[in-house]
Amino acid sequence: MRQKSNKHNIKIYIPLGLVIVIVLTGAWFWYRDYSSFISTDDAHVDADNSAVSSKIPGRIVSLFADEGDRVKKGQLLAVLDSTDLSAQKVQALAVKNQALVSVSQSGFKLHSDRQGLKVVKISYEKAWEDFERAEQQLEGGVITREQYDHALKASEVAAAQVEAARALLSVSEAQVKSAYAAAVTADAQVKVIETQLGNTRLYSPSDGVISKRWLLPGDIIQPGQPVFTVTDDGNKWISAYLEETKIAEIHPGQSVRFTIDAFPHRKFHGKVFRIGASTASVFSLIPANNASGNFTKVTQRIPIRISIDSVSNGNELPSDGILSGMSAMVKISRK
Repeated sequence: MRQKSNKHNIKIYIPLGLVIVIVLTGAWFWYRDYSSFISTDDAHVDADNSAVSSKIPGRIVSLFADEGDRVKKGQLLAVLDSTDLSAQKVQALAVKNQALVSVSQSGFKLHSDRQGLKVVKISYEKAWEDFERAEQQLEGGVITREQYDHALKASEVAAAQVEAARALLSVSEAQVKSAYAAAVTADAQVKVIETQLGNTRLYSPSDGVISKRWLLPGDIIQPGQPVFTVTDDGNKWISAYLEETKIAEIHPGQSVRFTIDAFPHRKFHGKVFRIGASTASVFSLIPANNASGNFTKVTQRIPIRISIDSVSNGNELPSDGILSGMSAMVKISRK
């Protein structure tokens, strides 16, 4: 009976001992991992996203790319309807040409009036000399009073002609300035329309991949509204969000191991290269308003960026397969 009891106890103790060993081993590995790394699964692949948007309102005529297409910086992606702007340019050019004609005509008139002033000044100088001579001759009894009055009248008429010529010249100078200002304004209007015509052609702001197409040909676009989103897939990183209670242990250059859910059997390596200057909640769509009195303390999270440097069990980084937004599991070395 005792042998049977011992055998029965052995059957119980051995599995129990194995369970205890497994639990202790697991606890040891967990503690080693916890004491060596700061971990979070609040992480994802990130990249720069650029919006291809219009500066002017208009109707989309053509699109030259679609989602998934690789594009180069400066590549034409969309064209807006330019019919109205082209008509406005023709009208603005006509106004500009008319303004240039006015500048030319007013300039010619200004030159003519300047010459006219010179002529009447010469006439006035001669009339004044004749008057002074007549005044002397009247005193000497050489001429009659009537001849003297005639010389005086001639000098007064000549003086009036000089004043009239000066007034006319002032008007001409003002007309030249006005015509020149109108020409400058017309030229500026043409340039504005030409700039708007240039804005009907939308180009890629960077190399990358079209990750989203927002509109179709025929749609009406408003200023600032995106037509495409271009993702710079040549420069990706991991965006992770750590609790504020752990951020004191994080510093740039810290080694990081991480996995990406899409590649569960590959272990990636990188380094912390940027730590956020504020918590993620600061820039949320609806920031917390603690002044209302309904305050609930929540542990805040700080965004950090981690480079994607290498992969330990793969020939090369699967850059084409790593997509922006993919989930990741991050372990940051405490050392």
